[in-house]
Amino acid sequence: MLQGNTVSAVIREGLIYQDIRMDKDALYTLLLTTGYLTAVWRQDIPNGMLCQLKIPNEEVRHVFQSEILDRFCVDGDVSRLYIMMGHLLQGQADIFSEELQQFILQLVSVYDAANKESFYHGFMLGMTALFLGKDYRVASNRESGYGRFDLAIIPKDVAKAGVIMEFKVAASEADMAAKAKEALQQIEEREYVTEFRQRGIQRVWKYGIAFCGKKILAFQGPMC
Repeated sequence: MLQGNTVSAVIREGLIYQDIRMDKDALYTLLLTTGYLTAVWRQDIPNGMLCQLKIPNEEVRHVFQSEILDRFCVDGDVSRLYIMMGHLLQGQADIFSEELQQFILQLVSVYDAANKESFYHGFMLGMTALFLGKDYRVASNRESGYGRFDLAIIPKDVAKAGVIMEFKVAASEADMAAKAKEALQQIEEREYVTEFRQRGIQRVWKYGIAFCGKKILAFQGPMC
């Protein structure tokens, strides 16, 4: 939603506040009635309305962003996250990997990491969508070339460099290097940069990223 997308929800009258923590539709109902979301499409259904909801304006978007940032930054240092994303966009894989490692140590539970690749994918998708703002569009699991990439950061200005990331989970720390290389090879062999070329973007950083529990290893391929 921070990227301007919508979410579907069933909106019902007679909101019971104790339901908000258990029912996402109840939460969306509250956010709609208080003006933090707006309905761009609605359809009457039995006992309510099916709505497409979005963040109404830039001011409210900043409110959501600030609330999420407060939870990411357990030490209150928001600048560290922006600097880390800058290193990602500049192709500085080693520095990005070290900084991301510190945030994973602070934020990720071993129980979260047990969910394998889907957890790390969701974690990275949420982080990139939160920090990249209006100059980039974040795409996930999109068909490109001969397959589907995990995550892409697509600049709206074609003169800027894009980023494509492929994630792998290693069974042990000893396997992480091989998994990161495998991810890079997959980007090359399946020609995931096709999405960028179709948009006229000529410079793309490629990252193969391996996770193992709370450990991360990122390898960077040659810019193409």
